[in-house]
Amino acid sequence: MEPAVRTAAVKLAEEFIDFVNKAVSPYHVVDLCKTLLKGKGFQEIFESEPWKLSPGGRYFLTRNGTTIFAFTVGANWVRENTGFKIVGCHTDSPCLRLAPISKLQSQSYHQCCVNPYGGGLWHTWFDRDLTLAGRVLYRTEGSNGLGSRLFHYPRPLMRVPNLAIHLRDGADRNKLEPNKEVELRPIFSSEVYRQLTHGDSRKDNVPIEAKHYEGLIQLISRETGIPTQDISDLDFCITDTQPATLLGLDQEFISSPRLDNLYSSYQALRAILADEAHAPDDQYVNMVVLFDHEEVGSLSSQGAESMMLRQSLERVYNVLAGAGNSVDGFEAALSRSLFISADMAHSVHPNYAAKHQELHRPQMNKGIVLKVNVNQSYATDGISASILRLIAERSKVPLQEFVVRNDGPCGTTIGPIVSARVGIKTLDIGAPQLSMHSIRELCGILDGYYYFELFKGFLAEYQKLDNSILRS
Repeated sequence: MEPAVRTAAVKLAEEFIDFVNKAVSPYHVVDLCKTLLKGKGFQEIFESEPWKLSPGGRYFLTRNGTTIFAFTVGANWVRENTGFKIVGCHTDSPCLRLAPISKLQSQSYHQCCVNPYGGGLWHTWFDRDLTLAGRVLYRTEGSNGLGSRLFHYPRPLMRVPNLAIHLRDGADRNKLEPNKEVELRPIFSSEVYRQLTHGDSRKDNVPIEAKHYEGLIQLISRETGIPTQDISDLDFCITDTQPATLLGLDQEFISSPRLDNLYSSYQALRAILADEAHAPDDQYVNMVVLFDHEEVGSLSSQGAESMMLRQSLERVYNVLAGAGNSVDGFEAALSRSLFISADMAHSVHPNYAAKHQELHRPQMNKGIVLKVNVNQSYATDGISASILRLIAERSKVPLQEFVVRNDGPCGTTIGPIVSARVGIKTLDIGAPQLSMHSIRELCGILDGYYYFELFKGFLAEYQKLDNSILRS
């Protein structure tokens, strides 16, 4: 490996760590992305307003504050010979989320009612120093409107404590899966201590305090500047306070929350921001789409199962094409397009190697994983895989391949959903990682570099390939 590659990989890893430590909820992810995009001259457009687009332009749009699409229009865009080069990822990760009514009390402890979001390894959430992050909804002046503000309290607020081993029977000692209704309730204060230090001053005289503890609402009010009586709703994730960090004897790993799928999302966004991703004679549209709700099936207005992507693509094409646009121009553009679904992949586990198919055992820091499933849990086929190999070769990015064991389960991604919903050639890839869906996950620093180079190569080179095979 050339020293310059490691240097670039370390730099990208450190930049990602700074990003993920701030990206504590999908709302924060999108807000950070907006800041990065605006810094590179991208213009925000809104679904509710007319669009004015032009060749060479840079644009982005959001929905619900948790899904974001960024795209650039090739400087030589022409409606007769254009298409879309799209990288798709997601902004959400498995976590505990604050319930609409969170106020719980047991044995003089104040606890939170929470809802598990997605398929987390919930036993890893025990004995962690946790806090809250997300979006506060509030009434604006005169109570005629609503506003929203981001919230993240950086200090530990709560913990889900384990039961001591001495109080467990033999079967319970070996249990990894907690009861999600009664055993995942965080403790965040003690009634005994509050009575001793605050007295019985609780009045619940604000509507929101009937659903959440007065002390929590007052904390949110202090941190955001929103009067307690104006707070309407809380869209909150519970998140770990331990920051992401480099790890390993040679600092070759990243230990972090939310690697699935912010590692993919961040490198995709960095790629579209890079000048090298945009050929001066490009006739295509480059696009990065970061969806919400992948971890719970994508069936929402801002998920990949929605019409948002197809509607946006068609709108981009029609606005650029203008008067004289043919009826089938957009469909022809779609037929020349390619969608890369980038979601993290399973590295072989040294302690559980038998869980991987023996010929398909990806390793961290060894390259990006091409994910294949003949039962369509992944969207990759021979054509899309071969196209990716050409791009990877040009970008000097090593590839690995993955299939699940025939006697094992398989996860899925937004790839098959987009492929079917939009009607676009699609493939699934990912950077290999360990501990997927744990509160702390592990990946390799070199794979972030490979991701970045592959995405840049795709956005810069795809339109130069002979894509006539897509007609088959």
